Amino acid sequence: MRKDVKIVLAAVFVCGLFVGALSYAIYQWASQIRNVGVIRAIGVDVYRDEALTEILDIIDWGLLDPGENRSVSAWVKNTGNDAQKLVMWTEAWNPMNASDWISLSWGYGGSWVAANVSVPVVFTLHVDANIEGVTNFSFDIWVKGVH
Repeated sequence: MRKDVKIVLAAVFVCGLFVGALSYAIYQWASQIRNVGVIRAIGVDVYRDEALTEILDIIDWGLLDPGENRSVSAWVKNTGNDAQKLVMWTEAWNPMNASDWISLSWGYGGSWVAANVSVPVVFTLHVDANIEGVTNFSFDIWVKGVH
């Protein structure tokens, strides 16, 4: 009888470990944020690659944990006839309160960009460590050339 008790206790212990690990994995998956940013451009084109061969029109940020930053490199080409500076903003957040917890910045230095010239930029998404109530979202990223 004593051997049977040990086997049952070992089985219960192993099942407990399995249930605990599975619960933790589900919690980790559920706490990650899934999202997409759609790029809209005015007077410029945004590219995925330095060779300017692939337009970047959607950034799939993948799964993000609360408190995580994620960066994506891009190249912005001035398609206008004269030099421009670049501006970037976001809008059309879905859900609307996502922008309370999530922000986008970019690594553009503010220099003038000559006509038909491209500059590298880095879009960086930041998810607040205390985010609540947002499990996935989408938003528009506007990039515009201005005189």
